[in-house]
Order: sequence, then structure tokens, then C-alpha cells
Amino acid sequence: MSSVISFLSWTATIATVGFFISGVLTCQKMVQNGSTDNVPLLPFVTTFLNCMMWASYGILKNDSALIPVNLSGMMLQVLYILCFLYYCKQKGKELKIIVYAALVSLALYFYIMQYITEETQRVAHLGFACIIFTVTMQASPLAAVAKVVRTKSTESMQFIFSFMMVLVSFLWLCYGIAVDDINIKVPNASGVILGLIQLSLFCIYPSKPPRQQ
Repeated sequence: MSSVISFLSWTATIATVGFFISGVLTCQKMVQNGSTDNVPLLPFVTTFLNCMMWASYGILKNDSALIPVNLSGMMLQVLYILCFLYYCKQKGKELKIIVYAALVSLALYFYIMQYITEETQRVAHLGFACIIFTVTMQASPLAAVAKVVRTKSTESMQFIFSFMMVLVSFLWLCYGIAVDDINIKVPNASGVILGLIQLSLFCIYPSKPPRQQ
């Protein structure tokens, strides 16, 4: 069983790092266009917060599979956010989103780590927070659904993000089943479902809006 767990952890880690690196393509798009048009900030912010929570959870549970991959994810998201802010025209508005998200997440983090002293309860609370942050990260591209339906185009969505989310979520779901951790199983089962919903939009709508007659 340990060999299966080791295989799943390494496979999931490699796929997850690939998922995080896919953000380079988005940054390349911003550099080429010289702007952040059709590139949302929210996925970068929610992914950073998600990685922060999971790295902390991995440290508390002494799960070596969760720590390095999420620390790597945090560093990459910082680079992507800085790239976004460099090309963003409304920096004040976007900085407010980052500040509000940081304040809420840090308040929650310090509450769990400083005021919950019993270790089992701390792990349970942090695990629940990880579920919330993961589902938020997975669902963040769905914020563009209304625009997709209105424009009949998936130009504002990122196919690689949705595809990698399904793959990564499936691998971590298998890992969660192998180690029998409900906090890993639940958000990754959600990730598979939400990712498939997002991929279905690419099957329905083209990547470019139809020409006006």
C-alpha cells in the first residue's frame, strides 16, 4: 500500500506543479497584449491562498506530499500576481481585492493556529478551511460563465486551467482515498466535477466570439 501512496503522491505532485506552471502561458498572453484584458486576477489570488492553507495543513499532519508542492505553488502565484499588477490599468481596484482576500485569510489562519490549542481540533478546522479555499479556487473561473453565455465565446476562460484542474483533482482524489483523508477527498471530488462543467463550456462555445452580421 505504501508503494501505491508514494506513486500517487509523486504523480499528483508532478501534475500539480505542471498545473501551477501553466500560469506562465497566461503571463505570456499579458506580455504580448501589454494588458490584462480577459485575464482575471481572482484565480491567481485564490490559488495562492489555497496553497498557503494546504502547506500549513501538510505541516500539521506531517504529510510530506503536501508541503513542497504547495510552497512551490505559493511562489509561482506571487510571480503571476506581480506580472498581472504590472500590466493592469486599474491597479487600485485589483490591489483592494488582494488586500481584502489577504486580511480575511490571514485572520482565519491566525485564529486556527493561535486560538485553537487542541491539535486534533486545529487539524479539523484547518482541513475545513482548506476545503473552502480549494472549492473557491476551483470555482473562480465560473465567474466568467455569464460573460461566456452573453458573448457565446469562451475567450475569457482558460482551457488549460480547467483541463489541468480535472487531472490534478483526480490524482489528489485518488491519493486522498489511499491515505483515507476526508479533507483531501472532498475538495478534489468537487474539483473533478467543477472542472468537467468548465470543460463542457468549451464544447458548447468557441474560443472566439461569433462575428456580428
